[in-house]
Amino acid sequence: MKKLGIVTLLILVTASLSFGQADIGLKMLGGKVGYIMPDGIDDAIGFGVVAELGSITPAIHLDAFIDYWGKKYDSYDYEISFSEIVIGATGKYKFETSGQFQPYAGGGLAFIIAKSKGEYTGPNTEWYTGTDTESSDTELGFHFCGGADYPFSDSMIGFAEVRYVMSDGDYFGIYAGVKFQMGN
Repeated sequence: MKKLGIVTLLILVTASLSFGQADIGLKMLGGKVGYIMPDGIDDAIGFGVVAELGSITPAIHLDAFIDYWGKKYDSYDYEISFSEIVIGATGKYKFETSGQFQPYAGGGLAFIIAKSKGEYTGPNTEWYTGTDTESSDTELGFHFCGGADYPFSDSMIGFAEVRYVMSDGDYFGIYAGVKFQMGN
């Protein structure tokens, strides 16, 4: 019982020391565009919003993002579309460097809303009733990322990032964007 109390005390002290360095809050807000390579679907263009939420320690930072990508096909007499909205949180480890270039690696969780739809668009649509399909799914996924930030000015940072999202519909994305400082 004493050992459990000592371990609990050590965990609480360590946690309070690390959170004493925390600086959490909306620090930066920006946008991004990406080249998305979904598994089993042709490549697509996506876009999103990113928020930098501060740091837990000087090296560990928190981000939140909302991404969207979609793809539409016209195949023979059908129009088929796929899309995803991804809402995620990322923990990033920012590596120490001597210059302004700031590389990072991280990962996190994502809430994914996926939708697919197939619609008959050929001739004689009255004969093909009931052939249209629609499906949607909501799931939890994981993602890993790596990239770099580069300050363009005191209030604007450019970034480039690669991200792999694991869910029922895995995809790899290459993103570029800018973030703007919020407040101080």
